[in-house]
Amino acid sequence: MWNRRAVMRTRAEFVVLLVMVGLVVSEVPGLGQEALARSLARLGPVFGASELYPREGKEDIYEVARRFGVSASAIFNANRGDLLIGDELLLIPKRHIAPAPWTQGAVVNLAERSLYLYEEGRPATTFPVTIGMRGWETPTGEFEIANKAKNPTWFPPDWATEEEPVPPGPGNPLGDRWMGLSQKGYGIHATNAPWTVGRYLSHGCMRMYPEHAHELYELVRVGMPVVIVYRRIVFGFRPDEGAVYMAYYPDPYRFGQVRPEHVREALEEYGLEDAVDMRAVREALERPSGVPIVIVGSREKVLVNGKQVEFALGPTRVGGDWLAPAGPLVAALGASAELGPRTNYVMVKRGNQRLFFSPGDRDAIVNGRMVRLEAAPQLLGGYPLIPLKATVTLLGGSVGWDEAAGEILVWDGWRRSGISGLEPR
Repeated sequence: MWNRRAVMRTRAEFVVLLVMVGLVVSEVPGLGQEALARSLARLGPVFGASELYPREGKEDIYEVARRFGVSASAIFNANRGDLLIGDELLLIPKRHIAPAPWTQGAVVNLAERSLYLYEEGRPATTFPVTIGMRGWETPTGEFEIANKAKNPTWFPPDWATEEEPVPPGPGNPLGDRWMGLSQKGYGIHATNAPWTVGRYLSHGCMRMYPEHAHELYELVRVGMPVVIVYRRIVFGFRPDEGAVYMAYYPDPYRFGQVRPEHVREALEEYGLEDAVDMRAVREALERPSGVPIVIVGSREKVLVNGKQVEFALGPTRVGGDWLAPAGPLVAALGASAELGPRTNYVMVKRGNQRLFFSPGDRDAIVNGRMVRLEAAPQLLGGYPLIPLKATVTLLGGSVGWDEAAGEILVWDGWRRSGISGLEPR
């Protein structure tokens, strides 16, 4: 969090501080978005796109789920109401947040009941899986693919009612593909009960739709790492949208309730805790839908005099304003922004105008006078976000919002002159 300075509490001290800032800002680097991009790159990738499907009559929900390559449980969580029968427009949840940004092999998130396969360090595809029931929980940790087998014979363990080995065929609970883990007795396999995929009712193994097991079988190799985690909250970043997402999953193993403060604490690792939309977080925690939602940034476009501004992170709505990366915003306005020591200050300059922002503080200095902001500037991964509407209006421009188009429209009455620099029109 940005440190607040006691010297900002009186007008006389403001003047002294401005003089000090004028002496030090020229010694610090500019406001390229590299630090912001590095911080966001630590988040898991967001990939895929959800679909809307108009189900008719008594169309079986399990058939619909399998056709789209998801589980019926995921559809139940993403949609409200009784979905066993009826006519409704279903959200098919096919947008995912990978549990890890860069890795190799496979990662299983038990809370999501999904397996992610990574290729060249990035998630390539995801499959729904069944996990162990309570009392027979699928273990977490780091494992490897220890063996593979087509059309395996099932040798009943101690808990099974069967006494004799079950040969390949429709009665074999392993289906026709087996991928064993380095922990004996556990593996990933096809199933002769595809309606169970996405639930938690196995004895620890992970079941897959037969067609998914066939696909995965051809892609994995003996020795490939498999990491199994239990993460109810996952954060991800989609750079093409400039938005940070959060997904919240159910708690099949009853690890405990997740509260807003837990989310905020988890976001500290990425420097996002002061920029997050906590209202969106609280709404998401009311029901574990598993559907990724935007919690920082947005897909909103910013147009300054009709020209789109490129941000590494889209503007985040805070109260009646948006927080936006300082560098691109002030550059689009024909101004400059400089940081004070230890990123404690941001000075926006254009012509003889001076805006002085203090991170985490809603009090700003505008041409020597104090102004109260609707949204306090914040740091995200060491990079400053400043209030968009306040910056524009304090510099003499105006802001509108085209909600239907998802555009923040900025009109700025300044232009560049090759002779005299920045001048009002």
